[in-house]
Amino acid sequence: MNQTIKLLIITSILAASIFSQTTDKKAVVVTALTMPADAAAGGEITGNIKDGQIIPLRWAESSQVACFPGTRFEMFNGNQVFYRVTLPAASSMVITLTPKDNAQVNLYALRQGNRPTEQPVPPNVERATSCEASYPIYANMGGGKVVKNKDTGIRKVEYISVNSSYSILIGVAGAKGLTEGEFKLNISIKPR
Repeated sequence: MNQTIKLLIITSILAASIFSQTTDKKAVVVTALTMPADAAAGGEITGNIKDGQIIPLRWAESSQVACFPGTRFEMFNGNQVFYRVTLPAASSMVITLTPKDNAQVNLYALRQGNRPTEQPVPPNVERATSCEASYPIYANMGGGKVVKNKDTGIRKVEYISVNSSYSILIGVAGAKGLTEGEFKLNISIKPR
């Protein structure tokens, strides 16, 4: 009996500690997007990463997510904002991110299931059906030399579906600690 009371007290203390830690942090907000009737024409929104927050990135390099490697965390370590859209069955989706005033913002998208239990938001993602990321490609050659590919600043990821629909979680992230930057997000969906 005493062990049960001790366990209950310890559990209560731990729960209070966890509650105070989670309430001190700003909740991650996901904006649900509804596509227009003619989704092939594309839906377009504007946003700013100042409306988001910086989140831990270790989830992204997990082999069960495989979104982007730890060696590229600097491309996503600024504020992040999130959007969710449905990819219907037998469709293709193209997501294009265009920064305003050359803001250093990058794009990733997680393909997740349709049930709410299959739709965690970073940093609480432990697995994803797939993840695609778009950011500047470069290589560190050593001795301070960096080789960069030509970069227009426009980011794009694509998905297709066959027999099932999916929930697509879109993340827009500032690079190199950027906490403010405007962008335009275009999403087009076409039947396959």
